[in-house]
Amino acid sequence: MRPENSLRFAALSLALFGTGCATAYAEGTALPADVSFGASLEAMTPVFDRLCDDRDVRTLDPADLPVAETSHVQVDCRGFDHAGAERLAEFVFADDSLVFIWVLTDAAEEATHLAALRAAHGTPTHDTPVFVAFADNNVALRRDEPEFLYYGDAVAPMYRAWFDQMTSQ
Repeated sequence: MRPENSLRFAALSLALFGTGCATAYAEGTALPADVSFGASLEAMTPVFDRLCDDRDVRTLDPADLPVAETSHVQVDCRGFDHAGAERLAEFVFADDSLVFIWVLTDAAEEATHLAALRAAHGTPTHDTPVFVAFADNNVALRRDEPEFLYYGDAVAPMYRAWFDQMTSQ
């Protein structure tokens, strides 16, 4: 390889490597494409078969979930591969519709997760001691109980109102 070509190759490799790293890093906080907010428990079952090492399906009191009228079901998915580790993810269904997901993390990972979320979504819409929210993208990182929160459009106004209320205190 001629010297000028090796320099071009090195520059191209660095550009591609940098882009690949940033993309992979940011993608580490993205949900799998087949996780679909609004989907029923039945529709999500094959997804859980693929994403979870094992899982429990728990029927809870609808009164405990403000957006549920008739049913509140939580799927505890162990071994969920997310943000660089196998984690516990809690998929929450209201009236047989997936409305939000909690993915438990460790407090020591906060800086890494925030960097990945900022790389993927830009500046947070809300930043408090309790959470950092990217409400325009339906995702937040809790600080008080280390976990990601992902939610669908159906409950996005409720979460934005909660984030707004928390930042005004």
